[in-house]
Amino acid sequence: MNVFKKTKPNVERQSTGCRSVYTKPKKSPLALFRVHPLFLLFGIWYSFTGELFLFLMSAIVAIQHECAHAFAAAKLGYKLNRIVLMPFGAVIDGDMSGISFKDELYVALCGPLCNLITAVFFIALWWLEPTMYAFTDTACYSSLTIAFINLLPAYPLDGGRILKSALCRAFLKTQVEEGKALKKAERICKGLTFSFAGIFLFSFIMVWVKSAPNFTLLAFGIFLFVGGLGNRNERAVYAKIDFSRRDFLEKGVEIRRIAVRDTCSVKNALRFLSREGYLVLEVYDENERHLFNVTQNELSELFLIAESPYESLGKLQKRSFLEKKSPFFYS
Repeated sequence: MNVFKKTKPNVERQSTGCRSVYTKPKKSPLALFRVHPLFLLFGIWYSFTGELFLFLMSAIVAIQHECAHAFAAAKLGYKLNRIVLMPFGAVIDGDMSGISFKDELYVALCGPLCNLITAVFFIALWWLEPTMYAFTDTACYSSLTIAFINLLPAYPLDGGRILKSALCRAFLKTQVEEGKALKKAERICKGLTFSFAGIFLFSFIMVWVKSAPNFTLLAFGIFLFVGGLGNRNERAVYAKIDFSRRDFLEKGVEIRRIAVRDTCSVKNALRFLSREGYLVLEVYDENERHLFNVTQNELSELFLIAESPYESLGKLQKRSFLEKKSPFFYS
């Protein structure tokens, strides 16, 4: 599951004359994870019931699930700062403001898809080496469970975000305004979320009447109910990637020059980044006249102030020039 909220990017800005320099917030490696109190309570509960291994395996699969989201988000220029371990998986809060519904659908789908691919891998492994079943069955079934649960069209599960994005894209084809399409889609998704919450809570009562209570049904029903209400108090912890490489210049590195149009978006420009070279973009207009160059460090600064990853380099250049903070150099 993956929860994105709209907040300002988690970066610090310093003024240096006519240019803007962004610095990365310093974080401890341990800050990547945060354990929810309910996660600890469920861990204690599963310890007493003799299913601690299943609980821990589910947590590992959930982390893999969220890392798949993080990998997809990185393709758009956003980085993972923290994973919150929850009783039924893990949650990533994040600032993905400005991305399209198509890209949001892509990021949401990558988590369950990663779990399904993992499960298929284990099943194929059993065909080749049947003795591996005893060691990998828990991981396979945990992957399948987390994948299918997250595909439920309810908040804050991935299925809710997938449905919302798909509905918004469908509503926009009928010439509905984006704001109205988003509100209409959110109403439908919230209605389904409360419906699923009611189903799980009702199932808990019915099971309790016939036999021992199943607290997993109760907790998951409450989880969906709270997800339907939303959480507006938590600050997002997804931030734009600062891919500047000033250390490259200190050590010396080969320059990688790429020619692009001024209509090239920041998102497309990110595809040219490489670990082996320092990127320099040569920007041309439609008549193949050279306009300006953008270095990798300058591109990073521009992305951090861009409204969305889809803004073109030409538009950003004009805005920077008007604000007299242009980081470009001309040849």
